[in-house]
Amino acid sequence: MANLLKSFKKLYSSPRQKTRRHPRYSCFIRVYYLVQGSWYRGSIQNVSEGGLYIRSIQEGKFSTDDPILMLVEFGVLRHQIRAKIIRVESDGIGVEFETSEPEYSALKALLADHCLL
Repeated sequence: MANLLKSFKKLYSSPRQKTRRHPRYSCFIRVYYLVQGSWYRGSIQNVSEGGLYIRSIQEGKFSTDDPILMLVEFGVLRHQIRAKIIRVESDGIGVEFETSEPEYSALKALLADHCLL
């Protein structure tokens, strides 16, 4: 059984996954984010220690290195996350965290409750 799981992981692991610094964890969290003075809505699809991926259909509106401010709601709690865009794709954007360690520790604890960590 263990060998079967290893084979499955090898078969479905992407080349990009092997080059990542941190493992990604799946989740679905609604997010509002501010880029270039405009607010947008999307969903966080995965998260790692270094950043996250937002699925959004705002194709062509963003550039690499644009600062982004995200507002994530966890029930009655709201958390602001500062980051920068590091990848723009047709179905979303990859962002890298720019938060200080105390902010990130609190964020990580919240995400752990809502993602498959």
